[in-house]
Amino acid sequence: MAQAKYQQIADRLREQIDSGQLAPGQRLPSEPDLVRQFDASRNTVRLAIALLTNQGLVVTRQGLGSFVTEPAQPFTAVMSRVHVQPAGRQAASTLPEVGNAPAEVRTSRQVVEKSPASASVADKLEIAPGDLVVVRRRRGTIGSVPWMMMASYYPMDIAAGTELELAGDIAHGSVRLLAELGYPQVGFADEIGARMPNGQEFAFFGLSTGTPVIVVNRTAYTPDRPIRLTRYVYRGDRVRLSHEVGSIPARFHNG
Repeated sequence: MAQAKYQQIADRLREQIDSGQLAPGQRLPSEPDLVRQFDASRNTVRLAIALLTNQGLVVTRQGLGSFVTEPAQPFTAVMSRVHVQPAGRQAASTLPEVGNAPAEVRTSRQVVEKSPASASVADKLEIAPGDLVVVRRRRGTIGSVPWMMMASYYPMDIAAGTELELAGDIAHGSVRLLAELGYPQVGFADEIGARMPNGQEFAFFGLSTGTPVIVVNRTAYTPDRPIRLTRYVYRGDRVRLSHEVGSIPARFHNG
């Protein structure tokens, strides 16, 4: 079956982008120019541009036109290093380390709230949907580039009346605090997937249509129960996730 006209136009423009004929940041020809170039209707040209936008190759700026997307420079997020953690830190208490970052890595102040557990949070923490949990949220940037949203969820019977309910950093980390409260962490499990962003994520990351997010759900356990769910959300085209196990020579570490 022959391709639709708009798909043919999109393929031709994609070839020009891939070859460098249309460089990153370069403005595409105007709609009238594309109409003449491809002998197509204005609506057909718009469908072609929309297809390229959904594929993350083009971004349209109101009143300025459509431009080739600047290629993303991915950062490596080291989610865990088993046996080679920095002195005094524990794997699940630290923020992901960031390798090959061209600018300073910053995180926002912890924001704390109480909210009913969603079905997905309740499932991980083995509580009932709607049960109250303490949520500790923060966001990360590298220079001015947003790269991470993080939220940690704690069952209310563990967090109530503790430092977990207070805004700001916990002096010695949540793993140590939980152990002091009688909930020693013995391990954690990561579940990693991708999905399309919700409205809040779309706005924070400054996404164009068609860019997914990577979601890591890390559930921490005592011998008896889950005690914390930490949900990391990353812009899918900017982050590579890494786990390192064993004594890896420093020169082979990511980043």
